Amino acid sequence: MNRRSALLLIALSGLSGCGSPGFAEPLPSAGPEVDYGWPARSADLTHGFCFTLVRGIKPYALIERLGGDELERVEWYRVVGPGDGETGDPKRFFIGIASAGDWSILVEDNGSLGVTSQIVEPLSADGGEIVSYRGGGGGPGRLMVFRDGNLALDLDTAAPERAGGGGLDEFRSELTTAGLLDARGVTDPTGAALGFMARHTGIALTAAFLRDRTYLLVTVPKP
Repeated sequence: MNRRSALLLIALSGLSGCGSPGFAEPLPSAGPEVDYGWPARSADLTHGFCFTLVRGIKPYALIERLGGDELERVEWYRVVGPGDGETGDPKRFFIGIASAGDWSILVEDNGSLGVTSQIVEPLSADGGEIVSYRGGGGGPGRLMVFRDGNLALDLDTAAPERAGGGGLDEFRSELTTAGLLDARGVTDPTGAALGFMARHTGIALTAAFLRDRTYLLVTVPKP
């Protein structure tokens, strides 16, 4: 039994953690000097990752709306360090949740909850917004935006010309600035996608920013 499966058994026995993730520090700069390509060089994210930003829902409320179980309060390396993603429990997502300002941050080690429409789209209802990127692992990435209960953007970095979503025209300038709609092709999809997320949300998901946070380690049933 791997570590995460063992934690799941503990949580379901009623011994879940009770701490609150820290989020009081100022938001980081989203300027062009920020290194957004760091995940490609991170040994912790070798098999892929998913970063999701959820506006207007705090971590504990988010856990409740996801129908999740809190396992414990952990640091960054406990979220991604094992490198086993969801191995050992194919029926659940494993995610780390922290906060920054009005946004909740979801981190997944080789997971895909953040780009599973039937889960995240309803979370954006009533004026909410969700921005997520699933990438790494040597494959193309997928950038999605959900707003007010609808899909606003869906872009596969392997075929950006096929991007869709009700807000595509609105996002076109931001996507071009980030390099995601460059006709010459995307050479660094992760850097481009995280750059887009930073400009759009004001949250720069740098290595230092994510590693300095405390997370609620949570499991969520797969649909």
